[in-house]
Amino acid sequence: MLRFRSTSGDRKMAELSVSALSVSAAMSVLSQGAWGTDAPPAAEVQWAYALVAALGYLPAAIEIAAATLRRTGMSVEAYLRKNAAQLDPGGPEGEIVGQVLGDALESLGEEARRVVHALAVLPAAGVPLEVVAAAAGKPAPSAARPLQLLVHGRVVSLEQGPQTFTMTPPVRAAAREDAAADARRWDALHRGSADAMQALLFWTAAAEGRPAAASRRRVACELFAALDLAPFRDGERGAEVLARALVDACTVVDLGLPAELQQRLLDEAARLSGDALPELRERALAALESARRAELASKRRGTFGTLRATPAARERGRPGHRDVLRKAVRANVQRAAARSSPPADDEIFCNAKELLARGNRRLAEGALEAAVADYGEALAGFEAAMHGRGQATALLLRGDVHRRQGDIAAASRDHERALSLFRAASDRAGEAMGLLARGNLRLDQDELAGAESDYGCALTLLRACRDRLGEANVLKAQGDLCFREGDLAGAARAYDRALYILEGVEERVLSQLRSPPPSSRDERRGASSRAAHAAREVLAQPDLLRALGCEQTHARTWQARGDLRLRERQTALAARDYGNAILLYRDSGDRRGEAAALKARGDLRRQRGALPGAQRDYEDALRLFEELGDGAGQAAVLHARADLRCERGDTAGAALDYSRSLALFDATGDPAAHPNAKGAVTGVAHREDPPRRAAAAVPR
Repeated sequence: MLRFRSTSGDRKMAELSVSALSVSAAMSVLSQGAWGTDAPPAAEVQWAYALVAALGYLPAAIEIAAATLRRTGMSVEAYLRKNAAQLDPGGPEGEIVGQVLGDALESLGEEARRVVHALAVLPAAGVPLEVVAAAAGKPAPSAARPLQLLVHGRVVSLEQGPQTFTMTPPVRAAAREDAAADARRWDALHRGSADAMQALLFWTAAAEGRPAAASRRRVACELFAALDLAPFRDGERGAEVLARALVDACTVVDLGLPAELQQRLLDEAARLSGDALPELRERALAALESARRAELASKRRGTFGTLRATPAARERGRPGHRDVLRKAVRANVQRAAARSSPPADDEIFCNAKELLARGNRRLAEGALEAAVADYGEALAGFEAAMHGRGQATALLLRGDVHRRQGDIAAASRDHERALSLFRAASDRAGEAMGLLARGNLRLDQDELAGAESDYGCALTLLRACRDRLGEANVLKAQGDLCFREGDLAGAARAYDRALYILEGVEERVLSQLRSPPPSSRDERRGASSRAAHAAREVLAQPDLLRALGCEQTHARTWQARGDLRLRERQTALAARDYGNAILLYRDSGDRRGEAAALKARGDLRRQRGALPGAQRDYEDALRLFEELGDGAGQAAVLHARADLRCERGDTAGAALDYSRSLALFDATGDPAAHPNAKGAVTGVAHREDPPRRAAAAVPR
């Protein structure tokens, strides 16, 4: 997160008492804030006394006014004449602070006003930068500058430890009153506040396993505990987003919320979801029932409760009592682990793993029916072995094959069963993969809102368990969804974040390769631990992602960002992105992906007028598609090359390419893919319609 350089007096506003100051204290605060001295200049003394009196000796108002004087260079006389009509020393505190705040925001700009309103609507005092930015509807770097101005203007204070921003109660109340004056703006701020609570979960999950995790969880708990849900019961104020954030806060991210708070949040989530979101309502009610059962179970403590008793109570037991309890607990845990997952050398379990691997091989070969059969046999084996994660993995893969076959009902059933099993096994990474697969299924059915929700939940889970590779794949899917909806800015953010993660992963691998080689003893120890982990693992994550269609993510993300930049008419950057994708496809030996990227770059070069470069790209792509025996790919490239030859005046070559393209389209059973192909064969010179860009041979 961005950090601000502290200045003298950053915390002074938070330390000042809300009650009125004495005359000497008020003059000292004004002098320090406006001129950096203990007393005002001689020419300003009389006007300084008049100003602190007009401000009612209120510390918050004096702080903001002093910062305004220092920033604008205005004299105290000019400031007092400007605001004298609205300042009543005997009036309510809120009116005085509101007038001073309004004058300060007028000089700070409209962006600062929007950020102050967003911060005031958020439920608690200490809020991190990412959450404020989400509430204001801005990226974090764009919100950093207005926040820095507000910190120097003494409107907001910065806590250096947790890096959170706070406002004193009088300033917060004045800002809320200013924002509530416009009903449309008030509703928009509440929608932004709902988005901010979801961003809070991402901010908290990103620090899992780091020293800052505890402080971030504490900040999140304070925000959720102070959340007033009454304004969100209006459906137009982001009730759906907030309901999902509340359920995720209680079930996905481990925030350490008290049981009473969890029950209140889940109950409100069920109310907010209502009948419009039955699936979310059922999820909230199920989580609420689980929380109540957990609370009842905690009241009936058995062995674990005895272990957590006070030291005096434990000492009253007979000697060795604590050791007996530890052994009993250890034995219970071992028996539970044995019931939940069989030993690695169990024959049924190993056979099921072999069937799962065979299904993946057949899926890679294109034998979908055989893959479904293998996954079904693997599912039966895992059920016989009573292995929940294995069952969930087999169901997940079989459901994805059903999706490719077009059997939506069967795919949906398998995905729902897989998600329930992953949740029962407390496998966050597996649940995230299930949500990714279900999001892809919903995307195929044009349920864009459901797909967006699944991708968001999957991203939260993967960040919580620090699964960087899975996070990059979900971000790629999110970018594709935004691209499909026309949200080019959102797609760019998702693609850039995915590429940052992917290149970071590769950089860490390279740094490990550059480190000194381990000793033979370390190698043996590492090999034995890896072998034991592989024996217990149902399916390695790269294999699972490959079976779900998430392969060559790095190259495909570059290619997708090239498509995005082409849509934005940034042709030079698009050509660079396509070039990166081609190199990655070539290094990994993916000839089909390389051919599709070459075709896309050839189309781009033809649009830019670089016809020789486009000719080379088309010829390289055609050669690769011919080696693969891909008729549809050859037809698309031939049609594009024919358009190129028309532009260069080579009508004979264009007619030949159009003829070959039409023959290949007929052979592949899709002669209508380019409706102008037949007309182009009979009369190339008489074409009136412009060349049409062929669809990519490899999915984005």
